Amino acid sequence: MSGTRTRAVVATVIYVAITAAATMSAQSKRAELDGVWILAGNAQIDLTLTPAGEAARARYNYLKDDPAMRCIPATFTRVMHTPSPPIEVRQRGDELEINYEFMDVHRRVPIKPGLAVNDAPYTVKEHPHLGRSVGHYDGDALVIDTVDQRAGILDTLGAPGLVQSDQMRTEERFIPNGNRMTIVVTHYDPVYYAKPLVVTFTYQRLPGGEILPWDCTPEKASYDAFPPKSDNPR
Repeated sequence: MSGTRTRAVVATVIYVAITAAATMSAQSKRAELDGVWILAGNAQIDLTLTPAGEAARARYNYLKDDPAMRCIPATFTRVMHTPSPPIEVRQRGDELEINYEFMDVHRRVPIKPGLAVNDAPYTVKEHPHLGRSVGHYDGDALVIDTVDQRAGILDTLGAPGLVQSDQMRTEERFIPNGNRMTIVVTHYDPVYYAKPLVVTFTYQRLPGGEILPWDCTPEKASYDAFPPKSDNPR
């Protein structure tokens, strides 16, 4: 074997070894995502509305426009803005399972190379308005892309009154860091946002945590169920 060929073979072996080590390291890091998590602190929101977005937000009336009052999760951003209910992440081979206690949202995301997001099943079959999702890994980060989200309300809690069009697409990045996890949600919607809307959540691992039933009913959730506010509170 010539010296040139020998060097090429050695270089290939080294490259394969380095690649394999990097892959194993990323897989080990990804495993940190599995578990039950609870929101740690306030989410960070980077927001610039278009004139249409400003007008739509000004029209928002929480008494009649908040879908949570009908036990409907507006978006995953809205679900994650609720501070107390935990979320659960389970990576199961070619499928990602995310369970949110708020509104009993049980999400299933396929991780299948070559599957176009437009061909993916609805991520929550009971709530097709949440769209279709596919997942993939970018290093040690888990990335979820979502399309086919219906026009309507985007957020009613962290940034009340934000809306979305049916042109919106969303990217979520789950980034592990030991007992902390960052989720960066980027909404792309040229109708209502002058630049991508970015919401960053930080989660803390909840050892021994579990997802409990939310059991929302419209009768109990509606604003009609709350006593009227007094003009002269005592």
